[in-house]
Amino acid sequence: MKKNIPIVLSIAGSDSSGGAGVQADIKTLNTMKVFATTAITCVTAQNTVEVNRIIKIPASIISAQIESVRKDFNISAIKLGMLYDKEIMLAVRQSLKSLRNIPIIIDPVMISKSGDNLLKPSAIKFFKEKIVPLAYLLTPNLEEALKLTQMKRIRNEEDIKECCIKLSRLGAKNILLKGGHIENPKKSIDYLFYKRKIYRFESRRYRTVNTHGTGCTLSAAISGNIAKGMDLIKATDESKKFVTKAIKKSLDIGAGSGPLNHFP
Repeated sequence: MKKNIPIVLSIAGSDSSGGAGVQADIKTLNTMKVFATTAITCVTAQNTVEVNRIIKIPASIISAQIESVRKDFNISAIKLGMLYDKEIMLAVRQSLKSLRNIPIIIDPVMISKSGDNLLKPSAIKFFKEKIVPLAYLLTPNLEEALKLTQMKRIRNEEDIKECCIKLSRLGAKNILLKGGHIENPKKSIDYLFYKRKIYRFESRRYRTVNTHGTGCTLSAAISGNIAKGMDLIKATDESKKFVTKAIKKSLDIGAGSGPLNHFP
């Protein structure tokens, strides 16, 4: 008997350490009782310390993965992660033309936790012009937001509002600016720019280095909650709570930044 289960398509890179990328997306969505389908854009050889190698999946294979899923599944939301270069972006953008009217959540994956480039600098302009406008929700952290807006710094809520307006002018419908990198000893605050208003989502800050895959997990969780039919404010709130719990119970494994606990 077929069940009416929400389905998300994650288009992202593979993380051999299991903490980020499609691996984090699948774990997150499974925990939420959302069915995860995937299209792999890159295979990375990485661990909690470093990214050793990145191998691109041929554009034709990326397109074939998306088309295979599209033909057979009733997709409720799409999450975009690591896109790496212009060739991959072109393939994804073209494939998404056959998936209209489905909310797209874009995590602008640019730099790994270990500091390695996951989006080629030469592809940032194309990303801004051709990928960002596809976003129902764009979820940059502060460093990614600075690169996309060319602002020099984000230090307070006035800067945050200015940044969100600049990102909306790039074409993103809504923006979730992740403020975890703003130095606050007690709170981690994310800012949702939704219908021209700013909404704050606060949580306790946990002092841990084990935050590998936080951005992937948050955007996947939001995708899953939207697939379940939640509005964006509730989807963001529930996802923030999920990630906070996953950080609180993060796994102290590996020699570097360990992963979240996706089964808290």
